[in-house]
Amino acid sequence: MTQQAVYVVLLVVLGGCMGAVFDVYNTVLGSTKWFRWLRPAVDVVFWVVSACGLYFLALKCDAGRLRLYTFLLVALGYALYQLTAHDAVVASAFRIVRFIQRMVNALLRVVNILVWRPLSALLRLLLRGLRAVYWLACRLEDGLFWTLRLVMGRMLYHWLCRFPGVAPIFRATQKLWEDFWNRTSKWLATTWLGL
Repeated sequence: MTQQAVYVVLLVVLGGCMGAVFDVYNTVLGSTKWFRWLRPAVDVVFWVVSACGLYFLALKCDAGRLRLYTFLLVALGYALYQLTAHDAVVASAFRIVRFIQRMVNALLRVVNILVWRPLSALLRLLLRGLRAVYWLACRLEDGLFWTLRLVMGRMLYHWLCRFPGVAPIFRATQKLWEDFWNRTSKWLATTWLGL
């Protein structure tokens, strides 16, 4: 086979390969909404790689000359691919995509059962434990500050009572306070409750 014949066959094969690659990546990207946004970028990459492959082939076989028959032979290869293998390639790509989706879903279910559920249960348990510790710490803090107020109040009271004239003021204030509440209680009992 001469070099020109090999070049012709390679151009036809290149056109078929371009069609197959185009169908495969369009099928894969179009099968799920997560990948559709990648299509414009992948289209650009596809056409750049195809153009580089075509030029490399022309450079190796025909001194880099791109003639009309070069593009016609690539188009012929694409047309032959469309007539013969297009349906099989697209169906195979769909089967591969479905298989991968099933595998990913199964993997996600396993991860959910073996990792996420135990981890979330552990986190919930940890959160409940932290809430209990926080509640206990708040109660201890309240008790500590109540004790400190009581002790400091007693200490302050005893310290102030050492000064002359302070103890009688405290006793008088306490008597006034007790008398106020006794009178208020009697008034409420007689006026509102009728006792």
